[in-house]
Amino acid sequence: MKNRSFPHSGATTSRLGIGAMSFSNFYGEVSREEVFAILDAARDLGVSHIDTASVYGMGGSERHIGAYLAENPQARSFFHIASKGGITDRKDPNRLFNNEAAYLTEQLDNSLERLGVECIDLYYIHRRDPSVPIEEVTETLAGFIKSGKIGGFGYSEISPTSLRAAHAVHPVAALQSEYSLSTRTPELGILQTCADLGTTFVAFSPVGRSLLTDAPHGREAVQS
Repeated sequence: MKNRSFPHSGATTSRLGIGAMSFSNFYGEVSREEVFAILDAARDLGVSHIDTASVYGMGGSERHIGAYLAENPQARSFFHIASKGGITDRKDPNRLFNNEAAYLTEQLDNSLERLGVECIDLYYIHRRDPSVPIEEVTETLAGFIKSGKIGGFGYSEISPTSLRAAHAVHPVAALQSEYSLSTRTPELGILQTCADLGTTFVAFSPVGRSLLTDAPHGREAVQS
């Protein structure tokens, strides 16, 4: 397996990763045994990057990963774990995103507890909260690095202008966006900005949420 580096965090991980939203029953029911089998296979194949989030199964994905690490403590040094915060639990329909420092701190601490780790290698803002300046959010994330809770940080689905504003405060390790043969939006500026700033671009759904595979998911799998 070929590896890739994150220059601004110093981390190295596999170029292919595991999208752990699938550990949360989003695409159909999944058991802990199945999750463990996937993580075992990943280690055998050299796939070291795991991408999860606090809202995947309302913490369920992180709990599966944490249970695996508890049973296989040697795997912690192998896996490069990314998680995300900033989406609310949707109890307030008027505010889907919250990037305030107190809320992000609470979400990060909960993720650390569920994963059973002292430090998350890469922590993303899952979605921008327009009510909080991105410079302020970046200061919060930089504080998480200083406290040892995360190794580096990134943003998911932001514009080139927002990335430059954040990077002016602190180097942004990664920018995550959907990118595949069917989704080309990053080519309109974000890929070029990442290259200019040394920010690692991380593509999610590279096979188009199964559309570009031999066996695409049907509507019933996503709705179950």
